[in-house]
Amino acid sequence: MVMSNRDRVDHVQTDNDVSATDRYVTKPSRRSFLAATGAAGFGGLTGCLGGGGSESVDEITVLAEGVADNLVLQEMTDQFTEEYDIEVTFETFGYNQVQESAATQVASGTSDYDVMTIDTYWVGDFARGEQLVPIGDRVSDSDMVSQDVYIDEVWDTVATFEGTNYTLPFWQWTLGAGYRQDILEDPEYQDAYEEEFGRELAPAETMEEYVEMSTWMTEYTDGEVNGSVLMGQRGTKANDQWIGIFQGMGGTFIDEEGNVRYGEYRDEAIQATEYFVELFENSAPSDSTSWGFPSVSEHMGAGDGFSAINYNIFFRNMQDTLGDSGQIRQYDTPGGSPAVGSWSLGIPSNLPDARIEAAWQFIEWVNTFENRKQRILNGGSPVCTDTLDDQEVIDSAPNLWSNLEDLVSGGKPISKYPGSLEANRANGIELSAILSGSKSIEEGIDDGIAAVEEAMSS
Repeated sequence: MVMSNRDRVDHVQTDNDVSATDRYVTKPSRRSFLAATGAAGFGGLTGCLGGGGSESVDEITVLAEGVADNLVLQEMTDQFTEEYDIEVTFETFGYNQVQESAATQVASGTSDYDVMTIDTYWVGDFARGEQLVPIGDRVSDSDMVSQDVYIDEVWDTVATFEGTNYTLPFWQWTLGAGYRQDILEDPEYQDAYEEEFGRELAPAETMEEYVEMSTWMTEYTDGEVNGSVLMGQRGTKANDQWIGIFQGMGGTFIDEEGNVRYGEYRDEAIQATEYFVELFENSAPSDSTSWGFPSVSEHMGAGDGFSAINYNIFFRNMQDTLGDSGQIRQYDTPGGSPAVGSWSLGIPSNLPDARIEAAWQFIEWVNTFENRKQRILNGGSPVCTDTLDDQEVIDSAPNLWSNLEDLVSGGKPISKYPGSLEANRANGIELSAILSGSKSIEEGIDDGIAAVEEAMSS
């Protein structure tokens, strides 16, 4: 496996969406410079299929975010090199940089990356711009991968757009609710909670119950244990955190056809935001209005939190950090409608044929059963039913994987239509303004509705 200079430093994902590896780059590479000077947005140039190109390919480059699944895969790629005699170089960045680089590269004359990790939000932009290689025929003809094994909701979320298959799901993120199971089962906490509220200390079924329980836990422990550990970072993180609460109140943000429905559910949005604000004020760490998922994981892993509504893949990080001092189990979000998103692997269409073929060989190899299983056992996340049915996988993290399919299938997919990423960011900015007190809840929600409608119509 070949690593870029960026990857020779410890991988630490930070709350400002910039990986620690990026801070050590003192001079851009020539290809990074060329990418930057030729930058274009998602809706820019249309990528063209590369013609000809019979030369052999002995190296491919993968663009990825510096998170667990990608880092685990990076450690596995020596196996691919041994089998295919193709070296694999990973270039890892924080989320914003991955998105910007991907948009630039697919719109350029030819991409510096052969394989890209692609978030749900980007699929429609890339597909509409003809910037990804359709892979449906390759999947159908493959002896190594099959659409049939993928969780249906994961496949629908990220693999296709308007009937065409552009990517293969790689890992998924669903905003489930994780609780410290050892606290839920502790007789002291159970008795005290039941005495005060007349009901069992158990995962909340409604947001009202969740706010009540989180506030009580914080007060009962004199703030030593935060009842709810949240991420309020301005932009996408705040909105991702909020949207599951909103959906649990019965709201729809953007529907599966890309239609903005947010304004139709203004009352639900206001109610969800009232709960959101109350959680931050009464049960979350005092500085969590600026947190992303790394700080949430760190706080929960240190044993300083009781619950978190977060991307399910990071509950494993929390559990690994807790070790034997506590057990985290994921449940449905209060209200039972978590936000569901996924990441996938795709191929830029502006590559020569030989590079496209090498990229497909890698994607196909990554998604064999044995390699998917190996990734999960080493810290990755499942996207397929066959691995979720595998006893070794279940035993590796039973609190996380035993009910994952039910969690995903019960959620609402985030939008993959053009403009959805900007819509998510815009509403998250308004939510941050509400949390800071610079806007009232009603004002922030109305401005958010307008911003989302503008983003999706432009």
